[in-house]
Amino acid sequence: MKFRTPVDAIEFEIPDEWWTFAEMGAFSPNGGGYYPYPFQLANSVKVVEIADIEPPKRDDGVPPLRKYKLVPVLLAFTSPECALPPVEVERSSSGHPKYRVLNGYHRYYASVAAGYTKLPVTIRQNQGNAL
Repeated sequence: MKFRTPVDAIEFEIPDEWWTFAEMGAFSPNGGGYYPYPFQLANSVKVVEIADIEPPKRDDGVPPLRKYKLVPVLLAFTSPECALPPVEVERSSSGHPKYRVLNGYHRYYASVAAGYTKLPVTIRQNQGNAL
């Protein structure tokens, strides 16, 4: 299946067999929201619009999505016990989009494909902004 990111309309593909295996055909995010994250992290997590996050990119020659990383995320979305870690981001130096992914490449793309409009994130301070 093919999908597009809300920023830059980057097209990406998830093989149909991965999507089917994770039973995503009948999946619908609750009101477009975001995936659940561990409640213990509630004080350090911010929920942001996916459209405010720059789509992460891979270096040339690196496969964009890896089955062993993506399928467990998709399976977690369909599980009633889903509690994935938030995506780690930093503020963008350009201002738009507002954030850049540091850790959470597969969670970002799986969330876009699943129809989520927001992501739970933790914001790491830019190294250049440290005092």
